[in-house]
Amino acid sequence: MLYALGVIAFALGLLLSIALHEIGHLVPAKKFGVRVTQYMVGFGPTLLSRRRGETEYGIKAIPMGGYIRMIGMVPPRRDGKRSRWPRRMAGLVEEFRATSRAEVDESDENRQFYRLTPGKKMIIMLGGPTMNLLIFLILTLFVCLAIGVKVPTTTVASVSKCVVPATSTVTTCPAPNSPDYVKAPANGVLQAGDKITSINGTAINKWSDSVNIIEASAGKALTVTVERAGKPVTLTLTPVQTTKYANADGTKTKQAGFIGIGTTEAYQSLGIADTGRVIWSQLGLSVRALQQFPAKIGSLFGTVFEGKPRDQQGAVGVVGLGRIGGQIADSTTIPLMDKIVNLISLLAGVNLLLFFFNLLPLLPLDGGHVAGAIVESVRRGFARLRNRPRQIFVDVAQLVPVMYVVASVLIVFSVLVMYADIVKPISIN
Repeated sequence: MLYALGVIAFALGLLLSIALHEIGHLVPAKKFGVRVTQYMVGFGPTLLSRRRGETEYGIKAIPMGGYIRMIGMVPPRRDGKRSRWPRRMAGLVEEFRATSRAEVDESDENRQFYRLTPGKKMIIMLGGPTMNLLIFLILTLFVCLAIGVKVPTTTVASVSKCVVPATSTVTTCPAPNSPDYVKAPANGVLQAGDKITSINGTAINKWSDSVNIIEASAGKALTVTVERAGKPVTLTLTPVQTTKYANADGTKTKQAGFIGIGTTEAYQSLGIADTGRVIWSQLGLSVRALQQFPAKIGSLFGTVFEGKPRDQQGAVGVVGLGRIGGQIADSTTIPLMDKIVNLISLLAGVNLLLFFFNLLPLLPLDGGHVAGAIVESVRRGFARLRNRPRQIFVDVAQLVPVMYVVASVLIVFSVLVMYADIVKPISIN
């Protein structure tokens, strides 16, 4: 039941993201007077639609994206203008042009997309990715400011039996009579549920306060006051020096004092500065994820055609994301608040990736149309410099063969990802 709820919750969030992406295109298009004949969420057969004014609004069967249909996306063919493509490719170009201009009549001459200024074209095409970016920012701000991130508290959750250096290949305690066995200083002194209130007379208000004292006190006896069962208890223990990680990703180590306890965690809302750092970090992670896209394709081919194990950090599609959402909701080891944060963060991350992905300067992506508008603007600028100002339109239809190649690659990749998500799904475990 919880698994299904997780899948449905993520699917609805993704559909809403797609719908808002297309609204990002729709609103400025109508604002600039372009006639929009369709606004659709999904592809394939239409499940539900309603016409309001000159636009048909609807939902289609395959929730893999969406689109709005604007008339006159490409200009009419110039008389006598020969295509540089071979005959068969040139035929595809003209078929696309005919489809794009099928609904144009004389009254719509000035309401065609191609007749807009380059700036207006860019605003329309950037409206969708910008909406994905806004969704990411809103969800991330909500998580960071309203819920927060989990931070260690001063309450003991567990006590280690022994000392195991961070660089050790062994993660379990050796036998007590082994020469390698070093008893953890907190073993037999602190208990789960103890709340550390002071160390050597210094008040402990947050976990980092105790870490700073413990790490600097290897070999020195510490007087630790804890609250146990509602009463203050004073204890003595001596940290031992061992190898600990010096950063969050475990690439650096240091020698520091250690007593061997784990603490409980609680959500703590972040300030504006820390929230900004989280957002900046996520932006960097998404850019690196796109840079690794070719390698992820190679890994996916190995999984599908060579039977190799699925890369748990590899590409994942809509089906896989839905399954991850279901696993999060159905987990018996993840607390409720963690489930909510993880599902929101997952949806936020998907929107951020969609933002960057759609900016790639390739047709049929939004970035391809933006690139065409930029070229058009540059060519018009050069014409003005030569004192020959005139309307110049970049014929995007001439790039249709390239668009078909890119679209074919994306379709094949989507099918492979879907197959892998079904046969060898990525697991949150």
